[in-house]
Amino acid sequence: MPGHIMDEKTSRYQPAATGPGQDDIPPTPDPLTMAVRADVLGENPGSMARAVLERQAKLIQSDVTHRNWQIAREAAGAALMILAAVSAFTAVVIVAGVLWSATQYRGLTIQPFSVPPALEERGLTGAAVASRVLDRLAEMQSNTQSMRAANTYADSWGDEVAVEIPQTGVSAGELWRFLRSWLGEEIRITGELVREGEGYRITARAGGQPARVIMAETGDIYAALDEAADAIFAQTQPYRYAVYLLDSQRSEEAREAFENLLATGTPTDRRWAAAALAGLHLENGELERAAAIAENALELYGDFGLLHANLAQVYDGLGEPGPALRHMRLATQHLRGGDEYNASERDAMITGMQADLLVRSHQYQEAVSYISDAIRRRPDSADQLRWQLAYAHIWMYDTSTGTEVFSRLPEYEALPGWPAAEDFAFDVNIQLEDTPAWQAQWPALQAAMEAVPDEFRPGVTVSRYPVVAVAFARAGELDAARALLTDLPGGNYFVDLTRAYVDGLAGDLPVDHRFDQLIARAPELAYGELFLADIRRRQGDADAALTLLAAAHRKIPQWADPLKEMGDVLAAEGQHRAATRRYRQAAQRAPHWGALHLAWGEAEEARGRTRQALDLYQQAALMDLSAADREAVEARLAALSG
Repeated sequence: MPGHIMDEKTSRYQPAATGPGQDDIPPTPDPLTMAVRADVLGENPGSMARAVLERQAKLIQSDVTHRNWQIAREAAGAALMILAAVSAFTAVVIVAGVLWSATQYRGLTIQPFSVPPALEERGLTGAAVASRVLDRLAEMQSNTQSMRAANTYADSWGDEVAVEIPQTGVSAGELWRFLRSWLGEEIRITGELVREGEGYRITARAGGQPARVIMAETGDIYAALDEAADAIFAQTQPYRYAVYLLDSQRSEEAREAFENLLATGTPTDRRWAAAALAGLHLENGELERAAAIAENALELYGDFGLLHANLAQVYDGLGEPGPALRHMRLATQHLRGGDEYNASERDAMITGMQADLLVRSHQYQEAVSYISDAIRRRPDSADQLRWQLAYAHIWMYDTSTGTEVFSRLPEYEALPGWPAAEDFAFDVNIQLEDTPAWQAQWPALQAAMEAVPDEFRPGVTVSRYPVVAVAFARAGELDAARALLTDLPGGNYFVDLTRAYVDGLAGDLPVDHRFDQLIARAPELAYGELFLADIRRRQGDADAALTLLAAAHRKIPQWADPLKEMGDVLAAEGQHRAATRRYRQAAQRAPHWGALHLAWGEAEEARGRTRQALDLYQQAALMDLSAADREAVEARLAALSG
């Protein structure tokens, strides 16, 4: 069959030329090409052309091999250069790390004491004496619980490293000691034990501070060494030594040590001492004195987280929640960072205060999330955090969950003889506005309050009586409310607020100016607006009530209570559609609030939206309710289901 070739011009297959004698025609006139062709086809195996081709092939193969080796050598060289660069970079990083560590070193290094040969023969060498002192220092340090970070004690022989740095003859341990003493803050503790008469004289020095001399009888060397360690601890870490005295129930010595440090210490020592003294006066109930010390120290030494934390407690005790909140926020801000704090103690304090801030700011959903996560992160603080978590739930009207959380707390007495469980159950019924339930509990709880020791009773009554007085006032029992407030001191924000609220409900005293003062006194809070709005609502002034509730909502948009109260006012005015919008917003912030869902359902029912109302009543039936609200829910369910 005839072959086909491709016509480059027409791109079509055409028959190849055929005919007699075609195989005799040379394919090319070039003799070299003809010779090569003949060799390739094996027609002339011994020709010179073939020899040339074979030689050329060997040369090509040799050149390829050479090039491959050249490429391999270049790759190896590049790899070695990269390895050298990485090694150099690593060395720089290591050196930089060592130098940085040396600059951060804050420690006290104890060196072997000088001792008489007779004691060395008995095994009481200079290193043994220094070790005894070091052990005592370590014991005191471990028994001192303080948020302030401690300087570290170390011996001068325990960091010997056998490896020597090449070409220097210097060990790594010697180099490290040199760097930390040169670049860091190292205090060297030295001393000697000298025979004197029938006993010994022990001299101990810390850096350039005056030497402390302790005399010891022959048999009391170890007791004298412990005394020398106490002196070194007092010299090198005076603040922690004062805390050690406080922890050892030596309160008067501790107070004197803190006062001396406040007068003569460094600025850092002084602010720590001021915080400690403020805390001591706070514990003794001397709140004005504690506030004066802390405020003065802040003015002299600048913001300091621990001072702000102390002032938050002081203003809480003084009944000033506005300043207490401000100082709590400042405390969490200024406690973060820095190397002068014990990280674990500081983080625990920040966690507790942040949880408290969220609860006090009525951000209950965020508080529940934050505290639940903190309990997982900080099991050592779980009990205190669960207490806050329980109250975050009940103030969000999820009282069943709050009660379950509270039940997992260990039993303890916040005060001698105080019924903590009964007190919590009372708060639950107050929150649900279950008047018959909390009124039945009140006599026993009031008797427990009156049985509290004298030193604690004023604080208990000031914190609890206003809450109960508000509940009595809302139940219409104004005389009972006023009776609880009669003996309470003025000047406490919540006492003054409750008095103004009760007087406003009674309508026999003007209260507008008093509420203006209360709102200005604690602008971060919205209790003033909320309580005055309730007075205006009960007086029939819906517009004034809505204006005040809107102001409360702008202050604390996460709080459900102002929104629910706005819905109640609107519903009472027949504006049921606007009321349902407010109820829906409140439910986003307090999704388990049974009374809210009942009111929402009633508003939907008033709009003729029976299906939506039935759904809301069914949800409310599964939530926590007062006895009266549960009866109302069941009645509406029966009416709509029938």
